[in-house]
Amino acid sequence: MKRLIYSTAAIMLLLAGGGAATVSSLGAFNSVTTAYNGQCRSIGQMVGAEDIIADYDAGVAYISSFDRRTGMAGQEVIGALHRLVLDGSDQLVEMPLTGLDPSLPFLPHGMDLKTIDGVQYLFVLNHRSASDPQAGHDVYVFEVGVDALTLARHHTSDGIKSPNGIGAVDLDTFYYSNDRGAFGAFGNMVEMMFARKISDLSVYDEGETEILEPMAFANGVATTPDGSTVYATALREGVVKVFARDQASNVLTLQREIPVGQAPDNVRIAEDGRLWVASHLNLMAFDGHIKDPTALSPFQVYSVEPDTGTSELVMENDGSLQSSVSVAVPYEDMLLIGSAFQPGVKICAQ
Repeated sequence: MKRLIYSTAAIMLLLAGGGAATVSSLGAFNSVTTAYNGQCRSIGQMVGAEDIIADYDAGVAYISSFDRRTGMAGQEVIGALHRLVLDGSDQLVEMPLTGLDPSLPFLPHGMDLKTIDGVQYLFVLNHRSASDPQAGHDVYVFEVGVDALTLARHHTSDGIKSPNGIGAVDLDTFYYSNDRGAFGAFGNMVEMMFARKISDLSVYDEGETEILEPMAFANGVATTPDGSTVYATALREGVVKVFARDQASNVLTLQREIPVGQAPDNVRIAEDGRLWVASHLNLMAFDGHIKDPTALSPFQVYSVEPDTGTSELVMENDGSLQSSVSVAVPYEDMLLIGSAFQPGVKICAQ
């Protein structure tokens, strides 16, 4: 989840100009009802655990993190990838990374996990700057080992402009989101406020990129294990989009759009095929949390049946449990929750 900046002057201008509907579309007037009474515990102190993905066979989860707030302030930060054991021991280790160019910053964002010819790979989007999306980006493909992640592929492209989510097909083919189309401060603010469909869902195939679907803040991406379906969230449209994939051409056909709250972030595929989506309830509050870590940013978690389009609100919280929540991943009777800006991961009872 990238930085969202709404100046007070801009909001006042919108309101004065009859822009209350625009402010409302950001969730500014949403109320919050606590819809979860279970127990949660905190794991780790890594700041900004924005994405989490589970290996259901091995009983572990991988976590990408970096301190976005510090990086946005212009200070140097270094991100990390962790592996969390899900057997109740809460064993958490930072994974050594082999083969990276040490001269390039490591600020990991969205991830995907894919087994190809019996070998497991972790796909990781990387930013070269926390404050300048035009500084460049990488897609790292790591071979997953027992004690380390070893670089197997390194992809770059001018078409990877502001990547957020990724869904892998094979070592050299993946779908990804560019979460912005405007790169100047004012243009990006207008894009966000008015939900302009100038960000996109794209495909990278053996060095070539192609825009497939314009969206209003394209965000999370996931592909089914058989490669037949691609899911993508549009944060400013409030939906997860379901696409059928032509496996020969990589062309996507939109099947349905499923509402999942105010501002859906990452989407994850559970072991049973259901989708789990973390959604920001109030983007104005989210922006306030970026500026002030003590300010609360409410969230919701949805469980979705993609074939029917039915969804269930699993959790709603005012942000006191965890603010700026960007991802929710189920595992057995647990729900793992990550945040774009706060420290640690929450493990909650389902």
